[in-house]
Amino acid sequence: MNSLQIQLPDGTVRKIPLGSRPKIFGRDETADVILEDPAISRNHCSVAALPNGIRVEDLGSANGVLVNGKRVTSAILKNGDQLQVGPFVFAVECSTAPGFGTVIRLVEEQFAVGKGFKTILREIAAEKRTSQGAPPPKSSGGPGASKT
Repeated sequence: MNSLQIQLPDGTVRKIPLGSRPKIFGRDETADVILEDPAISRNHCSVAALPNGIRVEDLGSANGVLVNGKRVTSAILKNGDQLQVGPFVFAVECSTAPGFGTVIRLVEEQFAVGKGFKTILREIAAEKRTSQGAPPPKSSGGPGASKT
């Protein structure tokens, strides 16, 4: 789940879930995320989840948008980045899937070291099961299974 987290002055943490529809951050009452501070423009920035991260775009605000301390007009945020809008600092939480080009490159690297297609697919399936907390599958006793 892609989201931004902010710790409020009273110590509470607010999590803002993000979807593919951009959320407008600003001071205006019609903004999706209302930030009440004079340093915030009425429609300050938009934030949306993408397959490769979270996109932030400055909407022409007077005071700008900072990502990891640097002013940007548009950026793709990754897990662990910090987004600053006026005095508000958000921690970025996102789960990104590698892009198609990255997957192809990784598979080609595995072929180059001698792994076959079935081995690569088994490793991908095992990694997915592990990340979801599922136990490894039991041996089927088929070809290649240990006989001990």
